[in-house]
Amino acid sequence: MPGRNKDLYSSSQWRRTRLVILERDHYQCQIKGSRCTHTATEVDHIIPITQGGSKLDPTNLRAACHNCNNGRIDRQRNNAWRTAGCHITLVMGPPAAGKSTYVREHARAGDLIVDYDAIAESLGADPHQRGQALHPAINAARNAILRALRAGTTGASRAWIISAHPQADSKFPYHDVICIDPGLEVARANAQAANRPADYRAAIERWYEARAAVTDLTSSREW
Repeated sequence: MPGRNKDLYSSSQWRRTRLVILERDHYQCQIKGSRCTHTATEVDHIIPITQGGSKLDPTNLRAACHNCNNGRIDRQRNNAWRTAGCHITLVMGPPAAGKSTYVREHARAGDLIVDYDAIAESLGADPHQRGQALHPAINAARNAILRALRAGTTGASRAWIISAHPQADSKFPYHDVICIDPGLEVARANAQAANRPADYRAAIERWYEARAAVTDLTSSREW
């Protein structure tokens, strides 16, 4: 598909169609995003080709400035995971909840597992010391894998994202979400038994506070 689209954009038919659309729309950007320059130099597919949109039908084309067209391409790339064929399961919960254990027990050979702790350990770092010098490198590696997941380019058929972010279910891509929540007291006891540092135990408190705030906000809605 990428090769065929590249051939399209280099074809004489596309060059003629592009000119027709730009003239039709008076070289004015029709997307008008927040970073719009107003002057159209490119042509955008309203329904992306990857989602079945027509390649050359004028009703599926509109003039666009470079900023708006690039913004659309970036959003499409970030949403490619929806149709990429890789089933993503998000496993979220507070620190010391047993998320990594759950994934180890349920993952199959060949599954992609996105786990900060595992990446840290592979680099010889203590995953529970978040202020460590290697944190930027660990985070960069994790984010690179997440970007590949969003773009649908990992080649994996199943993937697991492990996160202690209290709003992970609104932050990461997923088809299924599993919340491992043993309760505040159990999480505290697990952290203490594992001799986790004070800032790690404080992160447990913050997770429950943040989740309570999200629950309160949701329950106050009228829809």
